[in-house]
Amino acid sequence: MEIKKNSRILFFGDSVTDAGRNRNSKNDIMVQKPFGDGYVDLVAGMLQGFYPQFNLRVFNSGISGNTTRDLLDRFETDVAQLKPDIIFMMIGVNDAWRHFDSPYSTEYHISLSEYDSNIRRLIDLCTGVADSLFVMSPYILDTNKEDAMRIMIDEFVALCKGSAQENNAAFIDMQSVFDNVMNVCHPYVFSWDRVHPDRAAQMIIAREVMHALGLSLDC
Repeated sequence: MEIKKNSRILFFGDSVTDAGRNRNSKNDIMVQKPFGDGYVDLVAGMLQGFYPQFNLRVFNSGISGNTTRDLLDRFETDVAQLKPDIIFMMIGVNDAWRHFDSPYSTEYHISLSEYDSNIRRLIDLCTGVADSLFVMSPYILDTNKEDAMRIMIDEFVALCKGSAQENNAAFIDMQSVFDNVMNVCHPYVFSWDRVHPDRAAQMIIAREVMHALGLSLDC
């Protein structure tokens, strides 16, 4: 894509996006940890350091523990009101995870059909406020494709991809990206709990964002 000067880029998601951001910062770079310690912080640093001529504004709207239900609930305040030009949305791991870490709290379980409905609604909302939307798939850092949570994540990825394609939104398959690097390195290199990325995995996500924006890392 072609980046326009003064564009506002917003990242919408769960803890992978949140990464401990200072929610009182109002995304002000002069306040400590406005973007957290994750991939959004890396992207913001590269955009500001390598491409200052574009004067890009970055917003981190990730909140730890969120599911697609939560993103729908807070869309107006945490996305629409910030008037983004470009949105990167990655959501779904908690929609699956709650089935396994909270098996008896069924009120938090999100079925495949609900996920499909929610992600379609989120894509519709995002495309209604931004010029460009990048739908980033959820992922799990596990090479065992017979694992129950991996199976559910793969199903969510397929739904996510289908919804993005049907709505002409760009799709970034983070599960496939991580599957490729896990052919070389054990998953523990990238995450202690199969979900939350360490610095190496954050760099991989940040690289995919920069590539999606059409910006080179060879600066």
